Amino acid sequence: MKVLLMGDGYLGNSNLKKVQENIEWTPELLKEYMKCANDPVYFAKTYIKIVHVDRGLVPFKMYDYQESITRKITDNRRVAVLTARQSGKTTTAMAIILHYVLFNEFKTVAILANKGDAAREVMARVKLAFESLPKWLQQGVEEWNKGNIALENGCQVLAGTTSSSAIRGKSVNFLYLDEVAFIEGYDDFFASVYPTISSGESTKLLMTSTPNGLNHFWKTCQGAKNGTNGYEYEEVMWYDVPGRDEKWRKETIEALDHDEGKFNQEYCCEFLGSSGTLISGGKLKELYAAQPITVVEGLSQYERADKTKQYIITADVARGKGLDFSTFTVFDTTDMPYRQVASYKDNLIGPVDFASVLFRAGMIYNEAGVLVEINDIGGQVSDVLSLDLGYENLLYTQNSGRSGKVLSGGFGKGVDNGIRTTKTVKAVGCSMLKMLIEQNQLLITDHDTIEELSRFSKKANSFEAEPGFHDDLVMNLVLFAWMTEQQYFKDMTDINTLTKLREKTDEQIEEEMLPLGFFDVGDEFFDDDGLRL
Repeated sequence: MKVLLMGDGYLGNSNLKKVQENIEWTPELLKEYMKCANDPVYFAKTYIKIVHVDRGLVPFKMYDYQESITRKITDNRRVAVLTARQSGKTTTAMAIILHYVLFNEFKTVAILANKGDAAREVMARVKLAFESLPKWLQQGVEEWNKGNIALENGCQVLAGTTSSSAIRGKSVNFLYLDEVAFIEGYDDFFASVYPTISSGESTKLLMTSTPNGLNHFWKTCQGAKNGTNGYEYEEVMWYDVPGRDEKWRKETIEALDHDEGKFNQEYCCEFLGSSGTLISGGKLKELYAAQPITVVEGLSQYERADKTKQYIITADVARGKGLDFSTFTVFDTTDMPYRQVASYKDNLIGPVDFASVLFRAGMIYNEAGVLVEINDIGGQVSDVLSLDLGYENLLYTQNSGRSGKVLSGGFGKGVDNGIRTTKTVKAVGCSMLKMLIEQNQLLITDHDTIEELSRFSKKANSFEAEPGFHDDLVMNLVLFAWMTEQQYFKDMTDINTLTKLREKTDEQIEEEMLPLGFFDVGDEFFDDDGLRL
């Protein structure tokens, strides 16, 4: 095929097509162009070149999962990709972006990453692949900077960090988010960028990342896998990459100082919590964050109040200065397993307003029993609830000799209108919480609560949030778990939690030890029909 070109390229770069640079199109060339336009995988495999660490500039040989990701984002608006490290996600994103801006008009692509260098790396790969294309596939270049490409067809590519102001005010048609799991302040960031991609009917969002605990990206992937959030899902494991075998796995684990947990997170796509978490990593992986049915004034409801059921609320109070959060959690205690049915979280609300929110939640959930943590200013919340708002189902504690703090009806000496969390209370609460969750007798549905659990780790002789994280919602669980061991709770609910847990444990042991239906009486064995064996 014959192609006639005139000009020296953009700003003297002969590899770049100038605006209005002439090309003589032949029927064969037009046919090939249309084939590339209609098939991004064919385009990438035939014309894109990448830099190989050993062989230099080579054709892009797409792996099966790279083809799958490309076709999914071509055919759908939103795709979440959970990927092992060093699996070629950046190269895949580059090919997708390049095809998008070459074969569309007046479109804007934004490449955002938690670090500016990462975003610029994607942009650099886009530019390199662009320069390697034949001129008849290129668009004339109008701008060619580190953070911006503008083309003759009206398309442009922007690169920046995932700050709340990154693309504010811009109209973005395709947003690529790299290493989403590592974006700090994700909720605020996404709230700022979402309007830029939600206004159009054909706007696209591609997000890729390795895991980083049970955070926002884990929640997105959970929803994508279950088909509840509108995202298509792709997962790339270490063994999906050609050339990686058991020998490679062992060598990689060795290079990671024999840290198999780190390998599992970075190469097996496991959303592991931190080491030493109160709840085992295996159980944390099983937890599933549901979508709330309503969110009103910060209260996320996962189940509506049922007049036939009994509820308890535990609350942790902060000062409302933007640091720790004032939180409360609503539990269905009608029967075991207990269920988290609603949660509240706010780090700006003051104690008085928090008391009002707590009052309304308590009334919604059948005048639920409310236990407030009063170590700091929680006493003020408790006072407002009881004295100013007249809430009648506030729960009390009192000192009881060797038993320490006990839940009470509010009569007698040494009564507190809430609970002061002592070392003993926290230790008992943590122990009970671990049993309840790991034996599936306390069902957690709130994403923020699950995320906090994944960072609630051992420190000295106790457990607390890791540096930079919070445990305000987890402390609601700890207080509730402590309550379940109290006699007053047993009287209120007619449930002996420890007895139920032991029964469940015995059932589990029986199932594991007697898979064939045999049972042991002394030294003699019988089958299910009572016949001696």
